[in-house]
Amino acid sequence: MATELLFPRSARDRATPVRPDLALLAHPLFLRLAETLRQVERMLIACRAMRNRTTRHRRAWGVPNLFFADAVAQAEWSVKQAEPAAFPEPFVSLLAPAWPDLHGAWERLPDLLDDAFALLSESIDVRRMARAMPGLRAAAESVPQAGELAAILALPEEEVWLVIHPAARAGFRVTLEGVADVAQLHVLLADRITGDPARGYLAGARPHAASLGASRDSSPSRGVVATARFQFYRPEALRPTGALPQGLAGSADWYWGREALNSVPQVHGERILLIGEPVLPMAWEVARRCTRIAARVRVLDVLTMGEVETWIRARCPEYRPALLPVSRAA
Repeated sequence: MATELLFPRSARDRATPVRPDLALLAHPLFLRLAETLRQVERMLIACRAMRNRTTRHRRAWGVPNLFFADAVAQAEWSVKQAEPAAFPEPFVSLLAPAWPDLHGAWERLPDLLDDAFALLSESIDVRRMARAMPGLRAAAESVPQAGELAAILALPEEEVWLVIHPAARAGFRVTLEGVADVAQLHVLLADRITGDPARGYLAGARPHAASLGASRDSSPSRGVVATARFQFYRPEALRPTGALPQGLAGSADWYWGREALNSVPQVHGERILLIGEPVLPMAWEVARRCTRIAARVRVLDVLTMGEVETWIRARCPEYRPALLPVSRAA
């Protein structure tokens, strides 16, 4: 698939498995993509300027669209008038004769994006290379047509996350792959940190197989619903006593379902996430942002109760742990 795209082989060669370095082979394609995005950005700037010039009188003087007082005439006009083309048309076509290079970049962009998506979905090494390419993410963010590419490049992959459940005195270090928002993390994390409390995991039921598959790699069908196992909190929600706020009092420090994971802060190289019991019963329809990337959560380390207490005590001067944790059930 993606390998064939960059490294076609003859029928004779196909008998021998080959594992090329996709990131190395994909590098020239992403260089072309970055340059194409910069050219498309210039084209879009020119299109916006032309649109502003053509509508400045209407915007300045409040000139309305053509309107008939007669209802029948107005209905006929509404049917006959052409629907305006979606921006940036018709301005791209109008600018094409004067700016053929930029128009060519606009025409090339869809195919380049399709090739890039095939490679990004194939290998995390390619995603690592693309994120390290200077200016690529900024260029993607400046072009609406490359919004999915920008979202993939923004995924917080290969980072260490420290997840602390203060009440249960449980903690985990995990890494993420292909996880885009809080709602998706909620399902995948609940599956990975549920288990035997004697081994440091949280007791409880794992997410339903349908919601887990839809959050991970299958195409979610309409109506697949996930339910909350936890409440996700920002690090500043932790009180001086080492407890999380009760009820709605802590809602200002909640993470919400569609919130991007980049909003979770990094402290000493780790993203810190606090979890507690769900304050309210919550459910949502599963929908992945980056459907081309298979998602997973991997547990690197299960913290002991003593390690969690030490972590909380270093941040909470009034912390006095109870003899037993409040709960190991999520």
